[in-house]
Amino acid sequence: MKLKNSRILVVAAHPDDDILGCGGTLMKAKSLNAKIKILFLGEGVSSRFGIGNERSKMSLKAREIRQIECKKSLKVLGINNFVFEERFCTQFDTYPMLDIVQSIERQIKFFKPNVIFTHNPSEVNIDHKITYDAVEVAARPKKNSSLKEIYSFEIVCSGGWKFYKNFSPTTYVDITKYLNKKLKSWEQYKNEAKPFPFPRSREGLETLAKYRGMQSYFKFAEAFKLEREIV
Repeated sequence: MKLKNSRILVVAAHPDDDILGCGGTLMKAKSLNAKIKILFLGEGVSSRFGIGNERSKMSLKAREIRQIECKKSLKVLGINNFVFEERFCTQFDTYPMLDIVQSIERQIKFFKPNVIFTHNPSEVNIDHKITYDAVEVAARPKKNSSLKEIYSFEIVCSGGWKFYKNFSPTTYVDITKYLNKKLKSWEQYKNEAKPFPFPRSREGLETLAKYRGMQSYFKFAEAFKLEREIV
């Protein structure tokens, strides 16, 4: 994985997927002079209010809070280049795939990343799976493309709840120096974390980082699957 002086595009289904999936790696990349942009394809909270209530006052307020928390989280990471899109949570399958693909293609065209981080398809969350499928289409090799590496990341809990074909990483990044800051960034999402043993607790995230570290002989690590590399 080439982080130094890289241009990294993170394609995330919802605000918070970025920090969960690759927050430590993004901080490490920034320390190596990388340029980072994050595309959030959907809003991430409306499913909690039921179908037909996506634009209710409570839902819109929750969406506003989620964006505020996301901005605070990204400030901790030192990332100020991001795009919020408004697709309804867990309803990505109701949108034309072309619409989602073209959103990603625009970012590839104008930001010119050489690395993309996105979701792994071994997920119970349909938005995460569709995001992966859309990246697969949008990032197809083209003449003179800047894009050289595509990695998928894991989302603790929704990825760990699969019956079959769990996330199988190929690449590990040492985030020992960045774990505490990743946890601080995550803690800006006041409405998303719950006490341990909920996976998206402080102890849950630290446990996953320690487990991936054991697999790669680091103290703490984030894991990825290399989807494509062009050399």
